[in-house]
Amino acid sequence: MSYKKILFISLLFLIYSYKSVAQRYYFEQYDIDRGLIQSQVTAIVQDQKRKLWIATLGGLGSFNGRQFTNYSRTNGLTSNYNVALAIDKSNKIWIGSSGALTSYDGQRFVKRSASSYWTRKLASTKNGEIFTLRKRSLYKVEKDQEQYINITKDSMEYVSSIYGDPMGRLWAAVYNKGIYFLENNTWKSLQLKNGLPPDLEISDILLDNHNRNKLWLVSPKGIYAAENGLLSKEPWAIDSKPMCIAQDDNGAVWVGAEKGAYVIKKRRIIHFTAQNGFTDNTVSKIFKDIENNIWLGTYGAGLFKFNNNNYVIFDESQGIHNKLVMAVSYGPSPDAIWMGAYDGLYEYRSGQKIRNIEIPFAKDESYHINFLHRDSKKRVWIGSGEGGLWLATNKAIKRVDPKSASPISYQAIIETDSKEIWLATSRGVFTFDEKTKTLNKISKLPGNSLLDLGRDTVLVGTQDGAYVFVNKQNVRHIKNKSLMGSSILCMLKYKNYILFGTSDYGLLIWNWETGKNWTINTKNGLASDHIYSIIEDSNGLIWLGTGRGISRMDPKNFKLINTPDADGLLVECNQNAILQDHNNIWIGTTKGVIVYKVDPMPSVEVKPYITINSINVFPSYKRKTEQNTFKTAFKSHELQERPSFPYSHNYISINFSGIYLTNPSSLRYKYRLVGLDNKFSQASTNSAVNFTAIPAGKYTFEVIAITKEGLTSVNTASFSFEILPPYYQTNTFRFFVFLLVILLILMTVYAILTINERRRKLHLKIKLEEQYKIRKQTAEDFHDDLGNKLTRITVLSEVLSSMLREDDAEKKNIIKKIATNVNELYNGTKDILWSLNPKNDTLNQLVDHIKEFGMEMFNDTPAQFKHHIDIPDNHIGLTLDLNRNVLLIFKESIHNALKHSKATEVYFKAKLNNKLLLLSLEDNGTGFDINQAKSGHGMNNMYLRAERIGADLNIISKADGTAICLLINFSTLKRKQNV
Repeated sequence: MSYKKILFISLLFLIYSYKSVAQRYYFEQYDIDRGLIQSQVTAIVQDQKRKLWIATLGGLGSFNGRQFTNYSRTNGLTSNYNVALAIDKSNKIWIGSSGALTSYDGQRFVKRSASSYWTRKLASTKNGEIFTLRKRSLYKVEKDQEQYINITKDSMEYVSSIYGDPMGRLWAAVYNKGIYFLENNTWKSLQLKNGLPPDLEISDILLDNHNRNKLWLVSPKGIYAAENGLLSKEPWAIDSKPMCIAQDDNGAVWVGAEKGAYVIKKRRIIHFTAQNGFTDNTVSKIFKDIENNIWLGTYGAGLFKFNNNNYVIFDESQGIHNKLVMAVSYGPSPDAIWMGAYDGLYEYRSGQKIRNIEIPFAKDESYHINFLHRDSKKRVWIGSGEGGLWLATNKAIKRVDPKSASPISYQAIIETDSKEIWLATSRGVFTFDEKTKTLNKISKLPGNSLLDLGRDTVLVGTQDGAYVFVNKQNVRHIKNKSLMGSSILCMLKYKNYILFGTSDYGLLIWNWETGKNWTINTKNGLASDHIYSIIEDSNGLIWLGTGRGISRMDPKNFKLINTPDADGLLVECNQNAILQDHNNIWIGTTKGVIVYKVDPMPSVEVKPYITINSINVFPSYKRKTEQNTFKTAFKSHELQERPSFPYSHNYISINFSGIYLTNPSSLRYKYRLVGLDNKFSQASTNSAVNFTAIPAGKYTFEVIAITKEGLTSVNTASFSFEILPPYYQTNTFRFFVFLLVILLILMTVYAILTINERRRKLHLKIKLEEQYKIRKQTAEDFHDDLGNKLTRITVLSEVLSSMLREDDAEKKNIIKKIATNVNELYNGTKDILWSLNPKNDTLNQLVDHIKEFGMEMFNDTPAQFKHHIDIPDNHIGLTLDLNRNVLLIFKESIHNALKHSKATEVYFKAKLNNKLLLLSLEDNGTGFDINQAKSGHGMNNMYLRAERIGADLNIISKADGTAICLLINFSTLKRKQNV
């Protein structure tokens, strides 16, 4: 091997061997104190609802970002010793344990198979098939059985690892045989030109997220990569046995080892151990969730979440003896960062450990460093609490202020544009004269902060607002109501604005040209109203160190924006302890120095997921004897139902949770109850809501989760239910009430009509009785009066006739005609009198009268009058009008038959059947022309009379006779008469 080649490999090894030192990374630990069922984590998966499932040697747990739900044998789990997990396409959890394979569908655990061997690994394919690895052999789950799979046709084959990749393929490592993958139900070998090294046992497999042609292999001998048909061992300086592997969305490779974990990215390797914020325990599983969070399961230390590397922390674990860092500045050397703490001065250089810098304080002087400032000559001014003012160069650190009986506490130091040093102290404001090494007092005002405005103008922040110093003499208190009385801790000039960080009122923004000012505080989203430090970064954003964390602000609109990974990092910043170094912002806090990247690595925004955990229904009131016969509590897997509750159970409590593993505390919730309010509520952190006195109806509860960044959950969780109305609000009850109202109305109308009918009948009865009396009296009077007069005329006619001579024929004929007319008049009046007599207002009387009239008319004539009467003797009453018109119709008919028909037989019939009266008169005469007869008055009068009484008259005349039929419907007549 050539010298150059050896040198190249050595350099490459050195590059990959470079490890970050003197940094503390932020890991969030979950152990039994935080709800994890047991601290020996063996497997991690994530289901379709974003929950993490963690297998341990003490049971199974699920985690939604806020709390664990744990399962053990007491909950139905087959075994507490679980070492493998998988999820199929139906979101069913498969658990591999000691002696059994178990599935869990969210409701119950089902033991699928039993074995005396451990199920070491589980994997699923895109078809939902589950494969297990136990007893060094591969098995496929078929219903409740495990079918042995032989990949190489070698009965002694040893499968050391299996893996299901994101494309749904199954990979298997066969010891001393090679790497195989299952595609379209066919096992294929991964072709490697140089093959696998002998006796290489693969313990974990990973398909590269960014290069689908690259496969990572983990073995006790190191990490290997198979790419484009070649296998190569990675030259990473991993000095601990590799156990597992994962990769994040940024392409960084994570390796779990017997001691801690490693991350390799862009030719840089970081070993996470207890020294830099992790643990020295064995990492058994590394898992990347859908939000690109990295989870590390360990043996004995529980579960860890790596909170990205957009910031790091320097504290006691990296060499700072006191983590209360009060000042940060550049050191005299260009690559050094100095940190002033409560116990002295420290220096950080990239790639080196933090070292303590000795300051020759006197024994009775304070070691507290309050402020650091590097001037234009690259000298560092060090202001201490009571130990004086010091000046540091590359060569030495010397005290430059005169010792005083009353120590001065230096709070702030600046260098003006005229290269003059100003100091804000507990005893006033000073300038430092380097020639005479003296402090020149400018003002007795105790100062907190200083800001150079240029042109010999300096702004001093005090406990009582801000003061302007011009040419060291003209002192003017800024008359601003918001500033006066405020303690000004830090200041920043931005264009024509001055930003004041206060101790109680947040950030005050003042436009010195217009005088306009406004405040940004916790009501606007600021982490705290105590602003200790402020700086503008190279991107133009403003960083604010507060009493409860770090905030950022865009000065273009003065809107707060999220600090990368600041959520959940609760720290108290220190006054004026802030510095930008290249792409990093250094902030001194009570927990050490936090270093942020100005341009953090972009992350993929993944929306949270929301689920409804439980529904509980309670009665608004309950009778002592009332018992529930329906379900009132629902778990998440039961929410597909649409239950109905009685109207008394209208108090509903709904519990829900959003799953956002990146930052669970940032979630806010909006909800609505469709059917009651169609608008979503205001965002709130409450994960439960109660609805009381819900009216009857159908409802759907909907809830969404929203992050602080404004990301809305990918789904809307919902639950539909119905509150049944009380019986008095049901449609059936309303229908019966409606029927009852209608019935009451009908009964009322009926009663009114009945009363009116009774009144009418009574009135009619009275009227008929009056008519009866009048008709009877009229008939009697008319009969007596007219009868007497006609009798007298007849007698007188007879007397007159007897007085005439026998030969006076002409006069006797006249007298005879008078007698005939008198008889006809008498007979006519007899019918009138018969009609007027109320005793004749019956059907029987009418029929008998017509019959007698016919017999009388055809008496002593060649024609024979016959009759047939079929009417029961039930005295059916008739009205005067009906009686008279029927009589006149048949008198006219009998008269015409006698006079014109030349009949030898006339037949009168009367029949009553079901209130239908049929009267007919038939003859066997010569007939007549009906159309011609209608031109006369007789027939027209007959039709007119029939119409008048509502009867049907039908006249049929042929050469062999004539038939006259009159049909009367007494039912119709009754109704008409009753109207």
